[in-house]
Amino acid sequence: MKFCRWLSAKTGKTVTLPTEAQWEYACGAGAATPMSYGAPTTDFAKLANLADKSLRKMDKLGWGLPVGAVPEWKPAIPSVTDGHRVSAPVGSFKPNAWGVFDMHGNVAEWTRSVYKAYPYNDADGRNAVKSAGRRTVRGGSWYDRPKCATSSFRLPYEAHQKVYNVGFRVVIE
Repeated sequence: MKFCRWLSAKTGKTVTLPTEAQWEYACGAGAATPMSYGAPTTDFAKLANLADKSLRKMDKLGWGLPVGAVPEWKPAIPSVTDGHRVSAPVGSFKPNAWGVFDMHGNVAEWTRSVYKAYPYNDADGRNAVKSAGRRTVRGGSWYDRPKCATSSFRLPYEAHQKVYNVGFRVVIE
């Protein structure tokens, strides 16, 4: 939100993080499936940067392990190779039906919504910037399997928490 305030001042436009509902609407792009491109079992190699065969080549702990030494405990889809070990440049994969890139995978994304139980109620204060509580993160990342990157999957994080695979996108109101 600090970045959004800075960008708003610089551009003269109202810039903010999307609400959880705005994020989900843009992610789904009118699709009736969990992913904007189909089921979580769809081959995502050209569609999303998710946990795949490339993830197993990452030395997560920095111990100088040889390529391929990451243990098999990390759940990934070994039959898919999207070509990126971690995050990919924006636009490396096909956009959804509305032309929005990287809604599934790459990096999960902060929303301005407080993490509250469903059903979603826009009037319950969850979208107020000053509301206290954990914020909702959506979309999954390069470290997540497709089932954790659907348009409906959500996680709570403290607003001050630094998370290695979470970024953000902005909305100009």
